[in-house]
Amino acid sequence: MTKLTCSVYNCAHHKDACCCKPNIKVGGQNACSCDETCCDSYAPKGDENVVACTTPNEKLEIACSAEECVYNKEHKCHANNVSINKMGMGVSCSTFTKKI
Repeated sequence: MTKLTCSVYNCAHHKDACCCKPNIKVGGQNACSCDETCCDSYAPKGDENVVACTTPNEKLEIACSAEECVYNKEHKCHANNVSINKMGMGVSCSTFTKKI
């Protein structure tokens, strides 16, 4: 499992710099940089389809479709630590590192 830190305070799953979901998905199949990735699990605070966040998970599974990331192995993130942050207008994976 990966240690996740999240600074997206307006996400319904965010609590105490962590995520209440047991797993998330990072999107960006053709991403070549952090800002081309996204947290596909993001839901805006107040989304009526999301149960209120109560227990943050410091470690969780991360599915990943960013094929060019060095940490993506068989569509799972294998980084020890992952940061999800607000970047511009989107929510991105700051840990993304392009394969050389």
